[in-house]
Amino acid sequence: MPYSVEFTERAARVRDSLPAERREVLERGLAILLADPRHKFSHPVGDDESTREVALSRNLFVEYVISDGKLVVLVLTVLDLTDVLIED
Repeated sequence: MPYSVEFTERAARVRDSLPAERREVLERGLAILLADPRHKFSHPVGDDESTREVALSRNLFVEYVISDGKLVVLVLTVLDLTDVLIED
């Protein structure tokens, strides 16, 4: 079943603010999820198998819901680890 992707307004604002290289990573990651929305690296949020989260890369995380042939990105989180309080 082919899926399409949609974004909530909040997730779309984050997506639109990404620099080109991070936007490319997002698009590549979403392409993988569209082929397999329940990818082995994704995890259900709570007891709902349809709402899931996954790290697309070391600094891009998405929470999404699978519904009626759509993958709806609810939250897109970008981690910027340039400045950290304690170095490992």
